[in-house]
Amino acid sequence: MNKHIATDQTGNLNTSNLQVAFCTKTNSDLKLAHWLFSLMGKPALVKAGGVATVWALKLGLPIKGLIRNTIYRHFCGGETAQQALRVVAKLAAAHVHTVLDYAAEAQVTEEGFNAVRNEILQNIALAKETNSFSYISIKLTGIGHKAIFEKLNGNIVLIPEENAAFERTENRLDEVCAKAAEAGLIVYIDAEESWMQNPMDMLAEEMMRRYNRGRAVVFNTLQMYRTDRIQYLQDCLRRFENEDIILGIKIVRGAYLEKEQERAARYNYPCPVFTRKEDTDQSFNQAIDIALENLNRLELCAATHNEYSTTYLTKRIKLEKIGEHRKRIHFSQLYGMSDNLTFNLADAGYNASKYLPYGDVATAVPYLIRRAEENTSIAGQMGRELSLLEAEMRRRKL
Repeated sequence: MNKHIATDQTGNLNTSNLQVAFCTKTNSDLKLAHWLFSLMGKPALVKAGGVATVWALKLGLPIKGLIRNTIYRHFCGGETAQQALRVVAKLAAAHVHTVLDYAAEAQVTEEGFNAVRNEILQNIALAKETNSFSYISIKLTGIGHKAIFEKLNGNIVLIPEENAAFERTENRLDEVCAKAAEAGLIVYIDAEESWMQNPMDMLAEEMMRRYNRGRAVVFNTLQMYRTDRIQYLQDCLRRFENEDIILGIKIVRGAYLEKEQERAARYNYPCPVFTRKEDTDQSFNQAIDIALENLNRLELCAATHNEYSTTYLTKRIKLEKIGEHRKRIHFSQLYGMSDNLTFNLADAGYNASKYLPYGDVATAVPYLIRRAEENTSIAGQMGRELSLLEAEMRRRKL
C-alpha cells in the first residue's frame, strides 16, 4: 500500500446530517422531491408515465411546462448551460463541484455529432471564462455512430467510409480533450453498453496517453456490474506500467442491467453482468482497493449512491492518511439524488460533485425516464430518499 503524508484536514463523514444534506433545498423543493420519489416507488406507474410522455411529445401535446416544473426541475440544471450556471453557483456555495453534462442522447448524423462537440467546446470555454466548474462529461454515442462502435466491438472490418467516420469521431473527442487540458478541466467519458464498449475503452486510453501527463485530464468509466471490469482495470494498469501517464478511472455500478441480461439471453451468449447485487458491490469495492494501491499512478472517481462504498472509501482515506486526496480521489452523485452523501462529503472536506445534466426539455426526456426507471430498480433507493426527505420536512415543521 502506498503511504502518503496527510495534508488535507478531513472530518468524519456523517451521512445523516439533514441540515447539511438539504442546505440548498427550499421548502417547495423538498415537497416536490417527496412527491416525485413517492411516484417513483411505483414501477408500473413510472413505466406507463415514460411511454405516455414520449408519445405526448411526439404528438405535440402541451406537456413541456409540466415536465419542466416537476421531474426536469428536480434532476436537471436548465435548458442551456447559462441557465445551469445558477445551479452550479448554488452547489459551489456548499463546496460541491459540478460535472456539467449536456443531455443529448445518441446522435445519428455527422451534423448531430458536430453539434454535440460544439456544445461541449462552448462549455469548456464557459468554464474557462467563469471559473465556475471544472468537470464535464461526454457520451461517445453523442459524437459517433453506434453501429460503427458495435462493428469494432465485434471485430468486424470497417469499409473505407466507416473508417473515415470513426476517424472523425476520434478527432471530435481529441478536440474536446485538448481544449479541456488547456483549460485545466477534467473530462469524464461515460460508459455504454457492453456490445460497443471495447472501442470506447481504446479511445479513452488513447486520450489518456495524449493528455494525462502530470494529472488525469481524461477519465474512463468502468461499470463494475460487468464481470470483466476488475480484469480490465488490472490489465489497464499493466498496459501503462512503463508510461509516464496518470490514469483517470471512474467507477460506477452500471446503468443497463436489464438490457444487458435480455440481449445475452436473446443471442445466447454468457451474460456479461453479475446477476446478484452483492457481486456487483464486491466488484465495486475491489476496484476501490486496487485504485488505492496504485494512487501514485491513477486518480479515482467513485460515482455511486451506495452509502457503504462511499463510507468505506472515506474510512480508507482517513485510516491510511492519504495526502492530497482531494486531487487524487473524487466522489460524485447525480443531481437530485443522494444529497445526504454529496453535501455531507463536501462538508467533511472531501472532493464531492454532482452530475448536472442540462438541455432542451424534449431532448432530456429519455435521460429523465432512465433516472426514474433506475430509481425504481435500485433496491431501497426510494425508501432511503423518502425517509430522509420526511425527516427533514419534520425538522422544518412542514
